[in-house]
Amino acid sequence: MVRTGSKPPDEGGIEIGLFAGPIHTDILIPATAQVRDRFGFLAAAGMPINHPDVSWVSVGWGARDFYTTTGDYTDLSLRPVWRAVTGDHAVMRVDLAGPLRADLDVTRLQLSPDQFATLLDAISAGFASDNPIDHPGFNATDRFYPATGRFHLLRTCNVWVGDVLRGAGVRVGLWTPFIWSLP
Repeated sequence: MVRTGSKPPDEGGIEIGLFAGPIHTDILIPATAQVRDRFGFLAAAGMPINHPDVSWVSVGWGARDFYTTTGDYTDLSLRPVWRAVTGDHAVMRVDLAGPLRADLDVTRLQLSPDQFATLLDAISAGFASDNPIDHPGFNATDRFYPATGRFHLLRTCNVWVGDVLRGAGVRVGLWTPFIWSLP
């Protein structure tokens, strides 16, 4: 599925993706030279952002306890759910990927270069630090970073994605708490 932002992309539009699981959405940004430069701090944490096989950077925002303890839904326990509902520190999860499989269900959005630059600014502002937290990721290529803001029932990961997209000029609803409320 390909959708465009609210303004038609200029010549040289840039494609991003939204990858949604059952309750969470990540933003996929292409690993352009601009992105590799902007997120160069990932290399210091051992993430091979400059490797030629890296095509995409996946970024998500979420509740620290839930995000770092729930690798899949079989790991789910009451404590991280309670903290997510009532309030928890936020973290960013960053992962790297090669080319996307053709069968992967990704919503693709076309952004103008200005929209893309604004999106990168908003994502960068989501990081409270460029030093990863001392917690293992889910695989060899991901890391968790302290994030700005607090996660709670009214400020979910999908609300963050909606805010970032809206700020970049992508048409989204006023409140996007669920995966189906995003483009």
